[in-house]
Amino acid sequence: MENQHPDEGRHPIGGFWTNANALVHASRMAGLTLFFFVFVGARGIVSSSGSRHLTVQWNVPVTSPGGSLLHWYELKADPEDGNNLIVCGARRDAQDNAYYGVVYFSHDGGRSWKTALEDHRSTWVSEQSCAFGKRHDAYFISESSRVIDGRPHHELGTTHVFMSSDAGESWEEARKTSWADYSSSTFGNPPGSAAGRLYVIYQDLKKVDGTGAPSNALGFFTVSEDGKRISAHKTIPGTEGKYRGIYPTSAVTLGDGTPIVLFDAGLDSRPANGLMRFHVGVVRFNSSGPTKPIVIATHRARYQTPTCPATLSNSLAYDGARGWLYAAYNDAVRGRCAIMLTHSQDGGQTWSTPQELSGSEAVSSSRYFPLLAVNEAGVLGLLWRGNPGRSPGCWYFSISRDGLKLNDTVPLSPCRREDSLRDQSSAYLATIINQADAHEAASVQVLSFRDRLLKAGITASPDGVFHPLWSALGDGDGELRTARITIGQPSPSVPSQPIRGSALEDVTDKFTVLYGGEQRIDHETKSLMLDISFRNRSSVSIPVPLYLTIGSAASDFGDIKLINSVPRAFLWPDNLDFSPPMRTGALAPGETTAPYHLVFHFADENHSRVRKNILLEMKVRLFSQE
Repeated sequence: MENQHPDEGRHPIGGFWTNANALVHASRMAGLTLFFFVFVGARGIVSSSGSRHLTVQWNVPVTSPGGSLLHWYELKADPEDGNNLIVCGARRDAQDNAYYGVVYFSHDGGRSWKTALEDHRSTWVSEQSCAFGKRHDAYFISESSRVIDGRPHHELGTTHVFMSSDAGESWEEARKTSWADYSSSTFGNPPGSAAGRLYVIYQDLKKVDGTGAPSNALGFFTVSEDGKRISAHKTIPGTEGKYRGIYPTSAVTLGDGTPIVLFDAGLDSRPANGLMRFHVGVVRFNSSGPTKPIVIATHRARYQTPTCPATLSNSLAYDGARGWLYAAYNDAVRGRCAIMLTHSQDGGQTWSTPQELSGSEAVSSSRYFPLLAVNEAGVLGLLWRGNPGRSPGCWYFSISRDGLKLNDTVPLSPCRREDSLRDQSSAYLATIINQADAHEAASVQVLSFRDRLLKAGITASPDGVFHPLWSALGDGDGELRTARITIGQPSPSVPSQPIRGSALEDVTDKFTVLYGGEQRIDHETKSLMLDISFRNRSSVSIPVPLYLTIGSAASDFGDIKLINSVPRAFLWPDNLDFSPPMRTGALAPGETTAPYHLVFHFADENHSRVRKNILLEMKVRLFSQE
């Protein structure tokens, strides 16, 4: 990052940054009985979100309960052990009015996290990246700026390279070098290279174009496998002289050891009609160095009322089973923000025409900040956000099996917007001081930064598990969270058939209805979420699938309707059309289904002064095939 406060507007990409003078968007159904089926396989596998194939095994905080501004983070997995994970980034300390580097580690697959390292070499430590190497070695790149009278001077700053030989639990500083802006790193060993090394790619701030105006390029250096030697910094040919800012957004290593980095580069010095244009491209590294950059696509971002803000979340992922590369990015499409996906089958040398990765809804919704990973089975996992920012939360995880549609989605954190004074926290505060010029007064600002997340992350561990990393509001002070998400195998498809009402048996009295682990109000969408599950309390096995009816849903707070998706249109009791694939089996005595996620919407809020305390009351019945 250039020599300004990380919350000042000073570049055309990278989330939302606040200038001392102005906020800059850096361009970047009641009464009716509803029937639907509860899919329960022979082992009762249902995700807690209602998705048939996704299971969120845990959703836990990485950061401490105290909370803070969440700014810049990456998540990496040990390629040789799925239990080893590290998160690296910049920790904001409001009391010190400072940014410090930090590494968290987990050796139990992300269930629990501990702080391994904090870099306090100055009050401005930023631009972090991290990577795993071989034999559980890990690397952490952390930039320490020189701070003079409260202002960072990156041209005087240093890059510190830390190394761990125990999968991120303990660290030692290996070497240091000059400043590397917006770093991204990956460990590689291109064909023909004598040994593996860490590749660090960054924005080179020293370049100017023919008019003398800033025109940044990509630079890189390498670190030897043992961390003891650092190469000279070099500019990547073909990236200089035409971009107003060029940012490495993610880096991966191909199966043959070739490193490849994805970049986002600004083509315009200022918006035209609120829009700015960017190149998305890649650079490959062979044994002799970087190859010529390859532009994948041009995308647009809108500054004001951001239809599609520019960010550093454009993502690169590698499918090791097929040898395919995927790149995901945002683009403004017909007044909304679309996730665009393209792939390469030749190691990033040529790319397919980008296609929108859309959901199952008839009219596509905006989706922001795509972060992509591919597991060992070739399934794409996508972390994305439901709003363009301004408040923590509103994160989702989806999978795609064909690269065209999102097959299953689970919510990770609720969508909320809390902008009143009572919603702010001391953990969000930052004081910015501009010193006085001749005959001018100094200026002091105390700003509240709830959500300035510039980088989040996702990875797939060798066991095929997805681990997304995102921001959430927590108890009001902001926290960084991660989850372990597994995917069940899709069931064989069977023809859709009508089922006569007489073929279903009411088995409600054979089950105990249980609280499933979540009850939550989402004020933003005026929704109530409730998880329930069912335990077979009879002495015999009960055939699955089960069919659930919700009847007479009511609330003291207004007209409430169930809005869960139901399979196609149907009429009860004449027929029930169920198209999704079903799995045969039975629920054994004493066996409990996984939670089923119900979502109710308050369609017409009741504003009467009558005492209100019942959010939801409903009738529940279960049916099984005879």
